Amino acid sequence: MILKITALLAAAALALTSFIATGSPPVQATLAVGNSTSAIASDPSAGVMLVTNQDDGTVSVININTLTVAATVPVGPNPRRMVIDAATHRAYITNAVNPGTLTVADTQAGVVATIPVGNTPKSLDANFFIGEVYVANNAGASVSVISTTTNTVIATIPVGNSPASPSSNAIIKKLYVVNQGDNTVSSIDEVTHTVLKTIPVGKGPISPAIDAQHAKVYVNNLSDKTVSVIDSTTDTVIKVIPTGQGVSGNGMANFVTVSAVYHRAYLPNGMDGTLTIIDTDTDSVTNTVAVGAGPIDCIVDANGGNIYVVNQGSNSVSILSAATESVIDTLPVGSAPWRILDALGHIFVLNTNGANPDSVTIAAEENTLADTQIATEFYEADFNHYFYTDAEIETRLLVDGIFGDAWHRTFQFFRVWTAPGPGRLPVCRLFSASFGTLSSHFYTLIPSECAARAADGWVLEDPAFFYLMPTDVNGNCPADTAALFRVYNNGMGGAPNHRLTADIATRDQMVALGWIAEGNGPLIIFACTPTLLNG
Repeated sequence: MILKITALLAAAALALTSFIATGSPPVQATLAVGNSTSAIASDPSAGVMLVTNQDDGTVSVININTLTVAATVPVGPNPRRMVIDAATHRAYITNAVNPGTLTVADTQAGVVATIPVGNTPKSLDANFFIGEVYVANNAGASVSVISTTTNTVIATIPVGNSPASPSSNAIIKKLYVVNQGDNTVSSIDEVTHTVLKTIPVGKGPISPAIDAQHAKVYVNNLSDKTVSVIDSTTDTVIKVIPTGQGVSGNGMANFVTVSAVYHRAYLPNGMDGTLTIIDTDTDSVTNTVAVGAGPIDCIVDANGGNIYVVNQGSNSVSILSAATESVIDTLPVGSAPWRILDALGHIFVLNTNGANPDSVTIAAEENTLADTQIATEFYEADFNHYFYTDAEIETRLLVDGIFGDAWHRTFQFFRVWTAPGPGRLPVCRLFSASFGTLSSHFYTLIPSECAARAADGWVLEDPAFFYLMPTDVNGNCPADTAALFRVYNNGMGGAPNHRLTADIATRDQMVALGWIAEGNGPLIIFACTPTLLNG
């Protein structure tokens, strides 16, 4: 059953409405944090952003609604990397000392546990679907596996020399760990906690970036100026892609960022002042874009249609259009910026400042594709049901496993409007749990359908969850919009459910499985959406 989180969604909607950017994104705040910041992570459902301060042994807690530092929390010596489970409001922070520890903190209430792990644990990742955190012990040639239920180490897995940057493909339950001393990657079964394969890659591997959509891993090889592409099905390198020259040292590494929406992987080349853009369908370089000096990190805001690249050497963030893959704006920030994250309509940039304390620059998102967002499709295999949301908090909670290992992304997306406009109709979202052990959601822009479901006892969760356009009388969509298809399961499995898809081939596959196509015209189009790339 999908949890109803109406209050949280309303809060998120208010935050987004309040901080929509127009033109060049304005800087909203510059906050002093601690000394030698090492990581930044968000808990949007709690409305906070956390920053680790390595030299101080603390975490700065930033209130996203007020854009202020709400607290400074002691978390043990030398805190480095961090992951947050937004579903439980737990932050997991490595303490890179000998012997090392993992600090577990409530994002609103402070430390709840300190767990001994291996030596110099610098980095970590998690699979919250199965309740596990994976800590790479850089000086211990091992990975510690921690249960989030008991806050204890349940396995220690030997890997190669100088392991770093564990990355989990939570859907297929595989963990990839770069062994920087061996120029290899360890593939680990997250169920059995065993190494499946040790994969040779290029020289100077930095980190593995997961592409769960295509079951691949992209490894940035700093010394070779390449990216190794690993097929997660066979755990073999299937391609080596030439890139630019990155940087490393004192934690200042370049990382690959993968976007499932745009089918792209992005790699800042710190020495070249460029951004390499890779097509994840073909594993070919589609573009090399000049940005600022010393680009070191990037993020993708699929909702707004933008890519943000942090330029450490020019104290700026280059803002690109994801559609044109070109720079459209530049945001001045603090001194020597090096990490970036976005949440609830803001971007947060860590500035090392060249002196202590460090700072965080907060700005509104560029939001090139205003009044639109990405709707993500989730699938529950036991129900054989589909679910859709464009709400940031709800999406994050599902991705973080609020219902355990149940609802998973299919990596199908479509864009929706978030505000009224010419020709747009509100889409109501209703929920019913009146099907025994099953439940279902229903989405429609047709007022009579919405009224009929409500009359049947379905709960109206939102009368305008997002907005779509109806087709014309001939079943066609207006120019510069995209078709959306709907199929109905005809009650198969004991509960009604619909699937929405922008892909006609997917629609036809569902029809072949016995689902019923619903819509208008010869193509049986249900509704019209903004285009994925251009809004």
